[in-house]
Order: sequence, then structure tokens, then C-alpha cells
Amino acid sequence: MRIAVVVHTLKMGGMERVATSLADAIVQSGYGCDLIYLKDRKVDLRPNSEVPIHLFDLKRAAFKKIYGPLCFLGSKFLNAIFRKSNLLWFNRLEAKEFEVKLKALEVKNGAAFDLVIFRGQGTFEHVWALDDPRFVFVCENVQRKFMYKGLSRKVFHSLFDQRNVACVSNGALESFLDMAKTHSLAYKKAIMLSNPCDFNFIRESSKSKESVHSNHFILGLGRLVHQKNFSLLIEAFAIARSNYQVEHDLLIVGSGPDETIIRKKVDELDLNSYVHFKGSTSEPFHYYEQSDLYVLSSKHEGLGMVLLEALATGTKVVATDSPGGVRQIMNGELEPFLSDMTPESLAHKIAFALSFTENDTYKLDLERVLAQFDSTKVVERYIEEFI
Repeated sequence: MRIAVVVHTLKMGGMERVATSLADAIVQSGYGCDLIYLKDRKVDLRPNSEVPIHLFDLKRAAFKKIYGPLCFLGSKFLNAIFRKSNLLWFNRLEAKEFEVKLKALEVKNGAAFDLVIFRGQGTFEHVWALDDPRFVFVCENVQRKFMYKGLSRKVFHSLFDQRNVACVSNGALESFLDMAKTHSLAYKKAIMLSNPCDFNFIRESSKSKESVHSNHFILGLGRLVHQKNFSLLIEAFAIARSNYQVEHDLLIVGSGPDETIIRKKVDELDLNSYVHFKGSTSEPFHYYEQSDLYVLSSKHEGLGMVLLEALATGTKVVATDSPGGVRQIMNGELEPFLSDMTPESLAHKIAFALSFTENDTYKLDLERVLAQFDSTKVVERYIEEFI
């Protein structure tokens, strides 16, 4: 059996890490796997095992067609009139190029793929014009019912009619089903199927690095974008210092377009001596292991893999009670570490978590939570549901 995992890029990011983890899990389960990415940019992440990686540069391939540049310009023109419609036009050409390249890879491998798993909407938007029963579209986040403006109904039908769909959390599945009902979609199957997590690899990787910071610290890690809501974390950290006498530093690990905004917030609150920006890293696990607390302040999360990674290293976590899949992790003994979406509530939970002493009940429940995301079980579920 051979499975292809497809992702838009292999840049630093949660979805990309999940794609490489899934490829590793497939190989560890005894199956063949190829990892395919669609955009020609720097490869920051690779699987840990010997998984072949292939670039399918669909845009460049489509441009090489005689009619490619004209179709691209026409698509841009139509998109200016009908906002969010670009994927309905030029992506048809990209889909054909994907089909050609996939067949060529199958010939090279000497066998067809039994399953092709597309991670994220920004990935499977490029192949919607293909009708292949082996395709599984994975929704990594909650659905916004009108994200394509006035064309939402048309686009969602194009993406999901007669498709196999996997959503990474119950919250993501609920939002998909709500969107599907609103637009009367005729999807083939839609299930909740969590992301895989290689806990043994995370624990081993977390122990092999030198010290990352001289003081005790709280960790915020992720892309510096609006969704991750780092400004809320900065405000909560300021309150935790002033109201709860928290003496830790705060480390921000990641990069992104919101960095200037976040740095400005740090400056406004006079926190420059206590907040340290470390940039992005492909090996975050030693940051988790050395921190006293990891804080997720997102506005919404498809699942929240960073929470699992932190918990796997033995680090306590606090998270905002946001839409999506956070509560799929933060339940039972972890529920008290959920915060409202306010700096005051988040500051209170930070102080509570730092003073919390783990007991046997907490540790036993933590094992229960982590067991849901075992890599081998996730792979077998893909096979049971879609082959």
C-alpha cells in the first residue's frame, strides 16, 4: 500500500509539521509514502524517516502551456470583478498539471497510490477540478461559511461535492457540517480524524539541546499572525507581572507579518527587558521542555498541535477557550487551564498554572488525552475510513 501526503509548502508552520508527521507515521506503520508540496519556496521541514519529497510546481507548469499566461491574466481580471473567484479559473489548469505529475510519479514508483491526502484548504483548492475517489481533503481549521464572499456557495460545492473530508477536531467537523448545511453540499463522507503526534520523537528531541534562556520563562510559540493573537498574550503577561508578581520572562518563538505590531505592544507596556523574540525554529521541542509554561492565545484553532507538543515534553499549558479543537485537548483535568479571551482571565490562568503542582490524577488524565493522538492509530483510521 502506498499513500501520498500533499501540502501547499514545507515552510515553518503547524500544518506543515503535521504533514511531515503524518508521512513519518505512514512509513512507521509499514506502508509506502511520498510527500508532495506545491509551492517552490525554501523547505524548512522534512520528515524524520526516509520519505521521498517531491515538488509539484503547478503554477509554473500551467504557465508553460501556450494558453497559460492568458488564462492567468483572465483569471486575475475575473477575480477583480468576482472577488475570491480566482481558484475557479486558473486552478483548473493547475489541477490538470497535478494529475499529469501524479501519474508520472506513480509510473516512477511502479505502482498507483491507494490514497492521496491533502492537508489544508489552501492545498486542495488547487485540485478541486479533479474527480478522484482516492482524494481525502483535510480541513485543518474551522470553516467560515462565507469566506468566498458572494461566490461561497459555488466555491464550496466545487470543493466538497462528492468528496471524502476529514476534519482534525470535533469543532472543525461541526463548523464544516454547519457550512455544508447552509450551502446544501453533497459531500461523500465527513468525519473527525485527529492529527498524528509522534510523542517519542518529541520527547527525545526535547532533551538534546543546550539552554535557550538564562532565566525561568513562559513560552509563546507559533506564527506571528492575527489568528495567534500574541498581542493578547503580551497584555496578559503585563497583568501577570503587576497583579500576580510573576517573575518569569516571556519568550516568543516564531516569525510572521504581525511581529512589528507585537513588538510595539511590548514597547508600549514597557516590557522590553522581559519579553524576548527568538525567531522561528524547525526544532521547537527543547523550548517547550525548558519552559515552565506554554501559553496558546489564539482566536481559533483547528486542533492546537502545539498544546500536544508542549504536554508531551512535560510542560504545563494554558490556552484560550477558542472556537475549533482546543477543547478536544483541554478537557478533564486540563479544563481548569482554559482562559476566557481577555487579558485579565489569561493572566489569572498563567499565575494559576505556574503555582499548580501536578498530582497523580492530573498525570493519569494527561495520558488519556495524549493517547487519542497516537500516530499509528491515526494512520489506521485513514485506511479503515477511506480505502
